[in-house]
Amino acid sequence: MDRVIKEKIEEKRPYYFEKKVIEREMGKGAPRVDEFFKPNETVLEDIDLGQIRIDMKRESEDITTEEIIETTKIIALKDHMIEITIYERKDQKDSKEKRKLALFIHGGGFIGGDVRTKGNQCRYLAQQSGAVVISPEYRLAPETPYPGAEIDVIGTIDWIEENAERLNIDTDKMAIMGESAGGHLAINTCLKDEKQRMKLAVSVYGVMDLSKAEDTPYHWDYSLYQMAEEQKDYIMNRLFRFKELNDSMNDLYLQNGESTLDGEVSPLFSKHLDRLPKVLMIEAEFDYFRVCNQEFEKRMQEAGKDFDVIYYEGLDHGFFDRLGSLSQTQDCIDEIAKYIKEM
Repeated sequence: MDRVIKEKIEEKRPYYFEKKVIEREMGKGAPRVDEFFKPNETVLEDIDLGQIRIDMKRESEDITTEEIIETTKIIALKDHMIEITIYERKDQKDSKEKRKLALFIHGGGFIGGDVRTKGNQCRYLAQQSGAVVISPEYRLAPETPYPGAEIDVIGTIDWIEENAERLNIDTDKMAIMGESAGGHLAINTCLKDEKQRMKLAVSVYGVMDLSKAEDTPYHWDYSLYQMAEEQKDYIMNRLFRFKELNDSMNDLYLQNGESTLDGEVSPLFSKHLDRLPKVLMIEAEFDYFRVCNQEFEKRMQEAGKDFDVIYYEGLDHGFFDRLGSLSQTQDCIDEIAKYIKEM
């Protein structure tokens, strides 16, 4: 297991937000200090899902320097259809040589996000890795609760396998990756895929345990993060925001009494770690899910699994959205591209 720590670029003091992160947070107004330790009393009927989905659609910049062909298709799964988008370098589109595949699963707490919003990340990944990048528009909760999203991801893999010849894809060199909820889906798909078709799984601050903070066996708490006193309120505010979102996500995604401590639901408790391929965990210092993800790293280490960790200091959940404005986002995709090339 290799662990690489990426130091902050502009802010050199330890336990501080990176400069661009604190500037963004300060621009949002005063932290909600009086709410940090209160129980979440949000009623499901009061959740403004439409606004949450709008807030999740943060556009990035297209930083590609080569032409990327983008194709949208409707594919049929077992009993419904979904849309997928294929990204491929123009200079490789008509190649007779079999190509690697990167299946990218967007995030959004299982309740929001879409393929288009992460299109620039997919284009840049296709350019840097040379792989065909495919991203499915999986069904969202609450309209389609668990395990709908997983069914769509696994169905997309089935479709790719069935159409590999036409797509010029080498099915022995396929990777799956995602950010946030997409990272969860990438890992959980591998844990449930008895065929073990993926050779690499990448989780960008994925959610390895869907439990609410008070239900975690490792006892999530703000004290598990080292924070500079000067920025403590802003850092805790960011953690609180995702703690609050996680509670809503949990209620909207798991509608049929599923336990988050079930290994079929949360990768942290899975009994099938043997099915995992090589895993790359990408983590951020001030990410709400960092604690559960480090517990997952311990489990993989105990099981003797092959995995690496890239840890970005000073960043928080969502940094993958900021391609073009945050240099660490570009660096993150460059690192993933290296792993795909080495498959």
